[in-house]
Amino acid sequence: MTAPAVPPTGPARRDVPARRDVLVAAAVWLLDLALFSTAGTDLARAGGLGGSTALLLAFAVLGPIALLWRRRAPVTVFVVVWALGLVGTALVPGYQPVLGVLVALFAVGAYAPAIRAWVTVPALAPYLVIAANEAWLAGREDAGRRTAVFVGLALVYALVVGGTWALGWWAGSNRRRLAAAERLRAVEAERAVADERARISRELHDIVAHTVTVMLLQAGGARRVLATDPDRAGQALTHIEQAGRQAVEELRRMLTVIAPGDPAPVDPRHPGPGDVEELVARMSASGLRVEFAVDGPARPVDPSVGLAAYRTVQEALTNVARYAGPQATATVRLTWADELEVEVRDTGGDGTAAGGALSTGRGLVGLRERVAVAGGELTTGPVPGKGFRVYARLPLPPVEVGVPS
Repeated sequence: MTAPAVPPTGPARRDVPARRDVLVAAAVWLLDLALFSTAGTDLARAGGLGGSTALLLAFAVLGPIALLWRRRAPVTVFVVVWALGLVGTALVPGYQPVLGVLVALFAVGAYAPAIRAWVTVPALAPYLVIAANEAWLAGREDAGRRTAVFVGLALVYALVVGGTWALGWWAGSNRRRLAAAERLRAVEAERAVADERARISRELHDIVAHTVTVMLLQAGGARRVLATDPDRAGQALTHIEQAGRQAVEELRRMLTVIAPGDPAPVDPRHPGPGDVEELVARMSASGLRVEFAVDGPARPVDPSVGLAAYRTVQEALTNVARYAGPQATATVRLTWADELEVEVRDTGGDGTAAGGALSTGRGLVGLRERVAVAGGELTTGPVPGKGFRVYARLPLPPVEVGVPS
């Protein structure tokens, strides 16, 4: 399995917004000069670049330069642009910057926390200066118009300033929501990969650990009787071969499910409760004394439930062979009722089993997780006296009762 591709986040991705920021800054500088200054008129009237016009052009470029950093430090950039706009409006003849402050205010709404909405209040200051100047000019002919002009312009500028911040906040909220959704998708993809790896690990453990344990036990038995009973040794070797073939077949089935495009697919069916009797027979053939009982009529099960039931018996019998040894007796019981109950109980051994030498240390942990994923519950522990018990309760689909016609 391979992790999902992650979009590149290096410098190559940051170049695009950097170029965009330069274009925005240049547009703000040109539009402020063209629409809210007398630079063009001064150049035409003087026939060249005079001292006042040069000062105006130089001062006008400071705000747009600061806008290049508006994404990284929106509030700081706003304060700088706001101060430059206020100074320019009050002290630079023929210059009343408008767009730079609005762009910086939009950036505050888009990139700063919502609590920074207070910046809309000082943002009005340069526009109130403009409104006062326009009202004073309008009052030259009619002093009574000054108040009406000032109030009207102040309201318009307040709506423009507040609307600009609100538009930035809306755009930023959408961007943050999309970013959060993308992060969630990435986390879900990583979790899916981790779950799939855990599932494959459990399958490999159940198949390989069980088979290797049986093969080692058979090989040990064959070695002990090779000189005195060649026929029994031959039977043990036959069982080893059969166990190996079955393990390979199970691995092929698992790989077919993982890679459905395999050019030579095999039956992807997983083992279930119906295969438990065959499993018990194989373990008995390996020398383990196993009794098998079924209570109640068998019913259909979901594939995950059936596999969990089979793996419960497989892991429990493998552990009996590992820890209890050949002197132990195991009892496997399947009970079909409202739930499928799987119980494997052993009588304990004489301490001669291979035990930890054959153990991976992950069997019951993985089995507990497998049963939980199937919607069931696993209980394990020693029984009073001597022995060990593995008990799983697994859900069954409800029985549909026909309605008489």
